[in-house]
Amino acid sequence: MAGAIRPATMADYLYRLRIKANYEDVTVFSDDPSSDREAIEVGGDLVALASATLLVHELRIAAIIGADDLVKAMDAVLAAQRASSGTVWA
Repeated sequence: MAGAIRPATMADYLYRLRIKANYEDVTVFSDDPSSDREAIEVGGDLVALASATLLVHELRIAAIIGADDLVKAMDAVLAAQRASSGTVWA
């Protein structure tokens, strides 16, 4: 069954959100949330979406280039960021 469907992408999610906006109230995305709870829920959902998207990309890259090379590449990016920002990370 998994082979019969195509993968969903961030673009798919954003397209579905736009379609949903045509039919439902999306003021939570365009105006302030109506309550603190709603703001927390939307924020949590966006964090979960971003985290899952990053994880999927990292897993795919690791499958292509290997986990060791992925870790080396991430270490290089972090080292460059650290050097350019002057931040000392433990």
